[in-house]
Amino acid sequence: MRVMIASLPIGTGHDIAARALAEAMGGAGIDVYFSHHLAGPSRLDTAGYFFSVRYVPELFSAVYRLGDQATFMWNRHRQRWRTIGLKVLEEVFVKYAPDWVVATHPFALTAWSALKARHPNLRVMGVLTDLSAHQFWWEPDADAYSVWLPEQRDDLVRLGCPPEIIWHTGIPIRSIFHDDALEFARLFDGPIVVLGGGLGIGPYFHILRELVPLDVPILAVCGQNERLRWKLSQQAWPGHVTIAGYVEDMPELLCASRAVVGKPGGVTAAEVCQVQVPWVLTHWIAGQEEVNRDRLTSHNLAELGEHGLQAALTPLLVDSPGRRNMLESQARWARPNASQAIVAGILNFH
Repeated sequence: MRVMIASLPIGTGHDIAARALAEAMGGAGIDVYFSHHLAGPSRLDTAGYFFSVRYVPELFSAVYRLGDQATFMWNRHRQRWRTIGLKVLEEVFVKYAPDWVVATHPFALTAWSALKARHPNLRVMGVLTDLSAHQFWWEPDADAYSVWLPEQRDDLVRLGCPPEIIWHTGIPIRSIFHDDALEFARLFDGPIVVLGGGLGIGPYFHILRELVPLDVPILAVCGQNERLRWKLSQQAWPGHVTIAGYVEDMPELLCASRAVVGKPGGVTAAEVCQVQVPWVLTHWIAGQEEVNRDRLTSHNLAELGEHGLQAALTPLLVDSPGRRNMLESQARWARPNASQAIVAGILNFH
């Protein structure tokens, strides 16, 4: 069997999930290929997205919500990306002849689905990496979807998706997160880890200034944002504050952390639930991460801290009922074998 994993360079969670899927598929003997052939056509979308969430987040949030409701916007979006798919992806299909295309981004799902009219044996699947299913994820020609939370299933059914093609697998995470050799330290003396996703997004200066008076180890992880890492490193922080760039051993770091502070990315949520560590949300990208925030807190997987970080975080740093309840919720929702469940669904698909 041949599987093409398709994504777009908008954020890092889509690519992390894609790599986790590729790892599981390779272990199952599936020939795996990556499709980044839509990076060029999505260049303006990518630039517009990052500009909007940085400079006009309220406007982007309003447009995001409108796009989740307005059918005319979905029709235009679908027509555009199906046209792009037919133009860009036909030669790719002929070259690789995949049996399945697994898309970790909604635009890729729509573009690849357009080829099903020409190649009826092609199967196309959407793997959701956030905690909601926006209308732009809805593709009537999709053969399957994978979701984590029950609310995502409700989102898709509301849009018209048949319930029987929705697989409750969880969000794919790297196998190291469920490696038997990975020890869950449950430390009370490890660092508070500040995360802004792979792109290092967020008010790091403000967060660190609020955390410094706690006088506990603090590690600010800037991801791929070298500009942020450099600017933070120029400040005279106390000795218990460490500034880092991209971290390779994130599983070990999360397991050894006292708490996590940052934004509610979907893949980050899956990883945090797997290692079970207190989590306080301080900021979020407009649009999808606003929904992530609400759903994470409704399931007691994280605590809000944007209006009082110390007050929200302090009870979670000790063995308190709040900490125990949060870690129990995270353990209940952890889905370490999401990638393997998706692979099994593909192999057993009829």
